[in-house]
Amino acid sequence: MEAPEVAGTLLMVNPASAGGATLRRLPEILDALRHTDIAFDVHLTTEPGEATERCREALRSGVGRVVAVGGDGTINEVVNGYFEVTGGNPVAPDAQLGLIPSGTGGDFRRTLGGGGLDRAVAALTEGRTRRLDAGRIEVDTPSVAGGNRISYFINVADWGVGGEVVARVNRSRFKRAGPRGSAIFLGVSLSELWGYGVREVDLVIDGMTLRRRVSNVVVANGQYFGGGMHVAPRARLDDGAFDIVLIGAMPHWRMLLGIPRLYRGTHLGMPGIELFRGKKVRIVPTGDRPLRFEAEGELAGAGAATVTCLPGAIPFVGA
Repeated sequence: MEAPEVAGTLLMVNPASAGGATLRRLPEILDALRHTDIAFDVHLTTEPGEATERCREALRSGVGRVVAVGGDGTINEVVNGYFEVTGGNPVAPDAQLGLIPSGTGGDFRRTLGGGGLDRAVAALTEGRTRRLDAGRIEVDTPSVAGGNRISYFINVADWGVGGEVVARVNRSRFKRAGPRGSAIFLGVSLSELWGYGVREVDLVIDGMTLRRRVSNVVVANGQYFGGGMHVAPRARLDDGAFDIVLIGAMPHWRMLLGIPRLYRGTHLGMPGIELFRGKKVRIVPTGDRPLRFEAEGELAGAGAATVTCLPGAIPFVGA
């Protein structure tokens, strides 16, 4: 089948994802694409943040489609490249985003319904698109000097213990764990949950003000995070709003019993767990301790922030 007309396709490859397995799979991926009519170029990233800058440059130069080849961290960097640094406007509003999954987490892929290389290549060949929502995070104060106040995500961002888990994984050898990533995230998550406790936060959800003591505030565009946890089973990628899941204080025994339910997506309604829906969320920690947050498995900052849903922001090919 002949692919629809697209002004160039750029494969953004993270060779380090899945513990280096993506680089080993790259010849197979390129061979599969060469058996189609898709004309493409390839860029292999060498450092964190590079995919964002290279994506932004490619879209400015007229590339019509960028395909992330890697895991959730790769798709997060590419999504950030779809928006200008200043002002936050889309670089190229009609440029397509694609995904060839090959990473440790794969939570965005799970939300899409799974599928491997064959399905991804078929989707790119057919070229059917739908516009997915994106999330815009604006922090009050960047956590590092010179850091960006604004970042974006397409799947899930969360404040609290999730940020601590990602911080711990990123500063350890576990980041290179490849296919064992889901099990490692579970182990680290249990360890952090056990000792994290709760933080008091003020929340404003579409004008409704709440004060809660929570271990996690999950702002979900997609359904999965943490290497397969079905945290927001009712979330939809294109409904113009977030599902906001609050995980509050609970005894350790209930926490342990709730883990299997979290993976099955049957945890909503448990004591200590609340679900809200909204298009704009303001999160303000009230104590002195930092409240770290992450987006798609990448540490994104700490402290107070405002998260806004951008309906239909990105034309995604393959969903």
